[in-house]
Amino acid sequence: MKDTVVDITDYKYDQTEKDLKTKLVKYSERPEIQSQIGEAFYIWKDDPDFLASEVTEDRIDDVTFEKFFDWFLYDFKLLDTQERVIERFYKAERNSLSEIEETVIKGWLDSFYSYFEVEEVTPGESCRIRDLFTQNIYTVRDALASGKIKRSDIIGARPLSTENNHYFSGLISAYPSAFKSVIIDFINSEFKEYKKSFGREKPIVDYLRDWGYRTGHYLEDMAKNPQFVTPEGDEFVLASAIYGITNRGEVIKQLGKIKAVKELSGENDEIKVFNWEKTGKNKITATIEIENDRLKIECYSINMLDRTKAKLEEAMGDSVTHLEDVSRELNSFIDVAGKEKHKVDKLPPGTKSRKEMDTTLEDYYTSWIDEPHPNLGGKTPREATNTPEDRKSLIQVLNDLEAIYDGARKRGEPYYDVEKIKKKLELI
Repeated sequence: MKDTVVDITDYKYDQTEKDLKTKLVKYSERPEIQSQIGEAFYIWKDDPDFLASEVTEDRIDDVTFEKFFDWFLYDFKLLDTQERVIERFYKAERNSLSEIEETVIKGWLDSFYSYFEVEEVTPGESCRIRDLFTQNIYTVRDALASGKIKRSDIIGARPLSTENNHYFSGLISAYPSAFKSVIIDFINSEFKEYKKSFGREKPIVDYLRDWGYRTGHYLEDMAKNPQFVTPEGDEFVLASAIYGITNRGEVIKQLGKIKAVKELSGENDEIKVFNWEKTGKNKITATIEIENDRLKIECYSINMLDRTKAKLEEAMGDSVTHLEDVSRELNSFIDVAGKEKHKVDKLPPGTKSRKEMDTTLEDYYTSWIDEPHPNLGGKTPREATNTPEDRKSLIQVLNDLEAIYDGARKRGEPYYDVEKIKKKLELI
């Protein structure tokens, strides 16, 4: 029997990361931070048509909460200090951290959620991914995720780094390769707007931390709404074509001659994967996969598929024989669980009583009335009572907060009676 050698350094880091994450979560449950979680969820939802009736226990499920809570810990800027939760934690606890904890948390402080192309997968062990925007490459240790994704997939994820060790924080979302162009186009467009608001010198990493969460909502809406269209104005569907091939080596050789085609697979891989990215008037965005005597093209619209097929058949001639076309709805999202799941306890640690929690929430929302609000055009809730249009927006904000806290109340979690705000502002 072969002996198994355990790297004690990796073990120490793994244990430290687990313990430190527990400390961070516990810290986030302090009353002064918990008092902002309802407002944070409203901001994260980022949906102008978000209705209070939609915020129910059934709608805010474990997966939704897990995605939100990861953003809350690492990206949300607390409304009272504009610090991220992890930044406040580090500032408050820095003197009590060990040397190895200091190393770990510095990697976390630099983290951001982004979108990656999967370049290589070792099932049940790890995957190599490339950031679509920074071009950074990570080899991520994650047995569960690596068992559910494949080369050329596009994933949304937050890699956490500790020296040479990388792993995913919380959940990842996986999308078909056809989503690559859509994600890039959407984020590039949003980034331009971001720089108009915050300065043209702002790097893409700042955008991803501040506005990047919008991309996930956009993609989910796209999957649910069959009326979404591509940048070319076509209906967005996963369209694919299957070809038979007579000479695998010749087909691979011919693909290598097409300037816009890039191979993603390794020299000895049985399944060959290629990206076809051609810009300009006759744009092509496609993934090609060759397995045994079959070639598969996958695109994000019927018209895109037709253009790609025409170019492929022109280049290949008799080396390929068309067998069938297939299109399917956008229901291919995969949520892959991370190592841990965290929920808010019914009473946050360090809070002696429900009365103390209620006092903290009361103090927070007393100040909140006179703080600028992003969903009120930068006006304070008190200022928003002055015109009918602003008053309508304010009522929607309050109704949504009320529904969020109603869900918390039903789950036995800390909640606030939003009617108190309505009475103070003479809305009821």
